[in-house]
Amino acid sequence: MPCTRQCFNEITDDPETAKTIQECRQLYAAGDTKRYHARKQKLPMFIFMTDHFLPNKGSKGKLPENTWRLQTAAVLNGLVMHDYDHLSQKGTTPVKVFHSIPDHWFDDKTCRTAIMYAGVTPSGDGLRLVTLADPDRGNIADNQQYVATCLGQECDEACKNADRTSFAVDRDSILFINESIFDYDNKEFDEKYSNLYRGAHSAATVTSHDSAAVAAGSADGQPAGQPDGAADEGAGGREQGVVEELEYYGTSFKAINDAYAAKFGVPAMGKRHKYLLTMAGRYRALVENNSGKLDRIFRQIPWVQDWLKEPGAGAEYQRVLSDIAAYKGGYSVGPIVKSILVGLGCNDPDLKSEDGAAEELSGAGRTFWSRLERYVAGPYLPAIAGVSDENKVGAVMAAGAMYCTLMTRCHYLHYDGELHRMNPQVYIIGDPASGKSFADRLDRNIMAAMRYADQPARDAEERYKKESKARSTSSKAQKGEALERPEGMIRYLPARTSNAIFYRRAVNAKEVINGEVMPLHLYTFDSELDSTITAQSGGSWIGKHDLELKAFHNELSGVDYANNDSVNQLIPIYWNQVITGTPISLGKKITMRNVNDGLCSRMAIFRMASHNFQMIGRSTAAVNHEQEVELKAWGFYFEGMKGELKIGRLIDHVYSLCEQSAMEAEANNDKVLDFLRKRAVFYATWFTIPQIVGRLRGQKDKTLADIEVTDDDLKFATVMYDAVLYYQDRFFGQMLQDSWENAKREFVPRQRTSRNAELYTLLPDTFSKKEAIEKLGISDTATNQQLGRWVQAGYLERVKYGVYKKLIKEITV
Repeated sequence: MPCTRQCFNEITDDPETAKTIQECRQLYAAGDTKRYHARKQKLPMFIFMTDHFLPNKGSKGKLPENTWRLQTAAVLNGLVMHDYDHLSQKGTTPVKVFHSIPDHWFDDKTCRTAIMYAGVTPSGDGLRLVTLADPDRGNIADNQQYVATCLGQECDEACKNADRTSFAVDRDSILFINESIFDYDNKEFDEKYSNLYRGAHSAATVTSHDSAAVAAGSADGQPAGQPDGAADEGAGGREQGVVEELEYYGTSFKAINDAYAAKFGVPAMGKRHKYLLTMAGRYRALVENNSGKLDRIFRQIPWVQDWLKEPGAGAEYQRVLSDIAAYKGGYSVGPIVKSILVGLGCNDPDLKSEDGAAEELSGAGRTFWSRLERYVAGPYLPAIAGVSDENKVGAVMAAGAMYCTLMTRCHYLHYDGELHRMNPQVYIIGDPASGKSFADRLDRNIMAAMRYADQPARDAEERYKKESKARSTSSKAQKGEALERPEGMIRYLPARTSNAIFYRRAVNAKEVINGEVMPLHLYTFDSELDSTITAQSGGSWIGKHDLELKAFHNELSGVDYANNDSVNQLIPIYWNQVITGTPISLGKKITMRNVNDGLCSRMAIFRMASHNFQMIGRSTAAVNHEQEVELKAWGFYFEGMKGELKIGRLIDHVYSLCEQSAMEAEANNDKVLDFLRKRAVFYATWFTIPQIVGRLRGQKDKTLADIEVTDDDLKFATVMYDAVLYYQDRFFGQMLQDSWENAKREFVPRQRTSRNAELYTLLPDTFSKKEAIEKLGISDTATNQQLGRWVQAGYLERVKYGVYKKLIKEITV
């Protein structure tokens, strides 16, 4: 019904209205939204923005004036209604927002957008305002956007319809009312905009306040009726032409939506809500987290337009918008949207194609090498020989992992107060034929020491298998003494190693050092990551992903199977790896499904430069032979190392590096950096140790007790720390961030502050009943009831008649 003085006073003063409002707020506070909405429907409704409707033709002919609520018949009166909902989710209350309104806004003689009415909505968690409309500012929607911008709020956009209804509240919920609201009629506004509204055009006429045009679903308004086929159909729709104006660096959102639909299709019924929330998460960075723009973009999607024509779809869509508006986290352009924009030729200067990204990483390789070159010495010199400058840091990583593995009998005291071993897993990633074979050369020579040590045990196993096979075909041989399985130590494992063999190798790989049994590292090199990924789907690799995770901190893995060949023990995992592969194969190994299991931060990764259209450098057999001999010599040297590494100065330095990263992460709210820095310090330590220990080679009178950490070692560690962090972030940083944002959308606890708790915080520590009536803004009877409940609950004590004292500072329910 139109809002006349008589009906307004009768309804707001009616005890039944007050009772219904109290029930609504109790249901809303309890989170029972279904019963809340049902109860709210029992309330009467007002129409603030029109006083009457023109006569309309219905199914039975001509209907009289004021009996047919339809926007195409509305006569505007120059008032604008605003709904600011779910304020508790934004850390505020209706009363606080009301008190933030400037005083001069309440003077309708001087302010052209004066406040005419303010009240708490039936939920108790929203603020409803009615203001004057300034014709020069625009139509209803334009004035709504202006006021919302000034107040820093997000208005329910469905309020822009002239026939929008408002559920009534009781007198205690009214914070302010200007009595002239009942007689107000702005003929200028009516003449300027009524014909537009009767033509079903209620969208904003200007776009200067887009930042405030945020569609947060209303909990307390009733969607207005709309004429069939109107462009403004449903819950506050916008004209198609306005939506098409939105674009991102010259690329229209219509084109972006089409590309997105081609990639992900159309959601099935029941999945549309989640689909749009996921889409909003991916689009946020394109509109600077403006949920009003996201609403406009979504309304342009054909399946959304069809959906909004279905009965009840408007309310569901408003709930989607409410969820979108409630999000307050970070955002960035993720890989999915980035690939779409690149494919559309978007002009965003920050976007890079895959080739551009590879070129950027190649440049990073050259930069890191320019910093590292002056400090590289000893065991790393033959490792980098013949490798192009932009890839030499990768050669240092691969060789460092191999040298650390051979020093398996060494340990050091970390800054966490524990003795640690060196557990690197290095991945060299590059395009096919990009020169990754240097890692194969390093493995063939450096790790020859391990294969040499393994050979007697491998020969014994081969003899055992041959004799076992012979016995199976010879009855005479079967009568001989039983064969005993050899238990020699084999540590070099090919990628295709069964689980049973892996555990047997782990059990056998141990030595007694200084009177204690020390497990020794197993080691795997694979020149094709794709073959390792393929093996994961078969018996040879199944179950090893958790071993890769446990290897970084040498955690225990339990094996307890019934078959006779099983090794039934608790086994600490010591297993280092050097793997080479393509970006595609890495994408198969680290995905959105497993990026948070920690493997991405446990691996040191390097991106090879792309040698597009270039020939590799020529070399000579003589030079290669000299390098190989030297690498083998270094391998055998490190294989003989055992004992504690006294590297306290290096540990202090990497602690400082990690601490600096922590402060940087906190200053920039960079959770990815904070996640990665904690393990990058280990690689900075491990890659530096071979160079420190290597200086002892050739000095017969020197032992591990004589190692010294120099300034150059600290600078070497700094560059390696930066490089490890850089490549981990470039490969996995965005994926990590997207996964965390997805998790927030999937598992979001409902946040609310009950009306009860809000009222309690308004009271001083000691107060009178009169003060309580003023602060709570409710009737004498209601105040008595509320104070009585708080006394009974133990929140208050009655000091004397009419005087109360708080026993606790705040309540939560």
